[in-house]
Amino acid sequence: MLLHQKVLFSKQETQKIISYANKLEDRVIGTYHPNINDGQHDPDGGHNLADHIAWHSSDEYNWMSHRIIEWLKSLNLKYQINNLGYEFIVQKYLKGYEFKPHIDHVLSVDKKTILRERLYTILIQLANENDYSGGGLFVDNNGTNQINKAPGNVCIFGPAQLHWVEKITEGERWSCTIFLEKDALIKSLI
Repeated sequence: MLLHQKVLFSKQETQKIISYANKLEDRVIGTYHPNINDGQHDPDGGHNLADHIAWHSSDEYNWMSHRIIEWLKSLNLKYQINNLGYEFIVQKYLKGYEFKPHIDHVLSVDKKTILRERLYTILIQLANENDYSGGGLFVDNNGTNQINKAPGNVCIFGPAQLHWVEKITEGERWSCTIFLEKDALIKSLI
């Protein structure tokens, strides 16, 4: 199982990342995993408020991408990462929100065929762990591998890996997601 994590950002920097979200839109997101829900797409799999922010919309975000890419270069990944894709997504989970177990590939209209394969998922913990209850992020098949809740923790994993966010029982959880597809990667020589 591919999973790396490290605290890369300070609490002040996580607040700066949160401040980039100008227009949080309420969204309900479908989830999919071939071994869950009889392999059927769940149209109500996840719920959060989110702002999709294009990296190229401002040079102000370069400090984030540079720090993440430098860390990723130190890892022994199958693909070398030369950019962080098109966008980053700042997300806010309110009480009662969750993201059911899923993988991050993009499905076609039939909700059964993978349209676009995402090769890596990067998640940044933005909230202080005492700002909410519940909301644990798990990456594995058996619910034993919970990601560090420390603010500024960044993790990377393969999107074909099962992962989920438990229901928020109190407060609100902030995070940031970055999906990497083929255009962000080159085959590593390692």
